[in-house]
Amino acid sequence: MDSIPFTEPVLFLEFFVREVTYYGSDQSAKFPAGTLFYQGESQARSGQLPSFREATFREEPKPILPREKSFGFVNGQPSLLASQKRPFLDWIEKNPLDALLCIGREAWMEDQWVREKDREAFSVLHPGISRFTDIVNQAPFRFNVWVQDEVGTLLTDFPNAEVRQTLEVGNTYLFLCRQEEYLDQGYLVNPHRNLALFVKNHGLQREIRLVSKAEFAAHDVANLCTEPCKLRDHRKSRFKYLLG
Repeated sequence: MDSIPFTEPVLFLEFFVREVTYYGSDQSAKFPAGTLFYQGESQARSGQLPSFREATFREEPKPILPREKSFGFVNGQPSLLASQKRPFLDWIEKNPLDALLCIGREAWMEDQWVREKDREAFSVLHPGISRFTDIVNQAPFRFNVWVQDEVGTLLTDFPNAEVRQTLEVGNTYLFLCRQEEYLDQGYLVNPHRNLALFVKNHGLQREIRLVSKAEFAAHDVANLCTEPCKLRDHRKSRFKYLLG
């Protein structure tokens, strides 16, 4: 078998987060030209980002298969390392998938881009609970979605926009957002954050392909930065302090 079928279609999403975070109203001028809202290919080295940036996620994403990176998109299709077939089958037998997200993330730190290890997040089908409602708790910045049809066309209200926007299957979208520093009684709640968030909707899929390590090596979530994308510019949004 070169693929694994699902009992119910699974929603697949791919995210790449790129952010510049700073404090103080005059700091933005100190960044090199082109750094804020940079949209090009990844130039990052690997590393670990400071813990305050964990505001990206409400909950720490947990992998299904922790031993090695196993999920990705090869030729635009959800793919799993063939060597992980058995543990994956064992897992979904007890945890039928609702949605699976692949997430990459990098930030500007000490005059260079630093990229974290890619993550995956998932939600599980639960009897009596509407599908896809848990994605908001798993996606970066609580990126909320509503499924509109059987292929997986989505609506989102990210980032607290007044108008819901459509995410069509197979398309990559770039959300540009600016969060202003927010202090509450002198305590920092949010720093300034300049965000370029790429998201690709892979739609509802009835199976996941099994691929070799050589095939899997072609996948990098940062490739979203080099794909044609549709721009969603929210830098002038009236919501100044919150992303999701």
